Amino acid sequence: MPKKPKKAAPKTGPEDDSQKNRLTVRVAESAASEERALTPEDIEAVFKGKNRVHFEGLGDAWGVLTGQNPAAVMPQIMGTVLHAGGTRPPWQWKRRGREYVVMAWPQDQPVRAAVLLAGDEGEKLRPVTVVPLLEGLPNDLTVEEVHPWESGDGANVAVNMIDGENPMWFYDPLYRRDCDDLTPGVTHTFLLAGLAYGMRKALLDELTITDGPRYEAHARAWLAENPEKKRLDVPPLKVRVAGRHIIMPGRNFCEYQMRALVEDVQDVQLENIPVKLVYLRFPFEGREDVRLPVYAPKTVLGDFVPEAGKEVDAYVWLQGRIIDFEEDANA
Repeated sequence: MPKKPKKAAPKTGPEDDSQKNRLTVRVAESAASEERALTPEDIEAVFKGKNRVHFEGLGDAWGVLTGQNPAAVMPQIMGTVLHAGGTRPPWQWKRRGREYVVMAWPQDQPVRAAVLLAGDEGEKLRPVTVVPLLEGLPNDLTVEEVHPWESGDGANVAVNMIDGENPMWFYDPLYRRDCDDLTPGVTHTFLLAGLAYGMRKALLDELTITDGPRYEAHARAWLAENPEKKRLDVPPLKVRVAGRHIIMPGRNFCEYQMRALVEDVQDVQLENIPVKLVYLRFPFEGREDVRLPVYAPKTVLGDFVPEAGKEVDAYVWLQGRIIDFEEDANA
């Protein structure tokens, strides 16, 4: 991470979320997260989005992005942002007698470290939280539900993708700015992006399911066609996944398992941390495709190099915010 700036970081400021939450992501070889791997028996529950929780901490994101203990590097990151970072008009606002400013660094990269400062109008602003700020691509999405974090400085936002189905959730780092506009039923253009907690070459052409509601339906249909057979004779259910674009809910809200074809890859960096910017696209019936840039740091990829035209499996944390206006302003 960055060298300590000559100007000392402020001594006042909040304890970062990562100091309260131990890093739970263990990045295994070839970017497969051993702790997050799902068994075939979990597939049905995954598709239904069961057993998820609203994890309110940024330790996982900072851990995979920096490859270091978040609690150890947060003061250094905050000091660098406050010393060398910049801001934009859309990142400054006032709400109910409070003033807010987001400072971000570095200025010339789409993946940044950002510090939210807040205070009463006319008073000194103090650091509130430190977040990875990911530049996303614009997607028109309809708000369905909002889950503000207990701290009030961020929120998980659900948007409708297919009527009657589970919504898609992402973390809004500028919730303090966006909160009054996040009304259920209202459509906004969101800048949507993802941070890969794991990414690897797509290995399986099909999934084998041996339990759960989907398998039970398969078993009933198979026994009806083969009345002379017994339950123990029912073969496993095979689900073809090669060539498909798949988004399945992950362990926590805002986290998803994905399979997709890589459209393009670019090299970016957070100072000296190399990051692959991997562009994915997910088609949905009856609506525009979702365009998703996914940031995959070297700490996650290991020796794997994603390539355009190849399929990848990934575990991704989603982030989004209402589109920034005055995009031509200098950061």
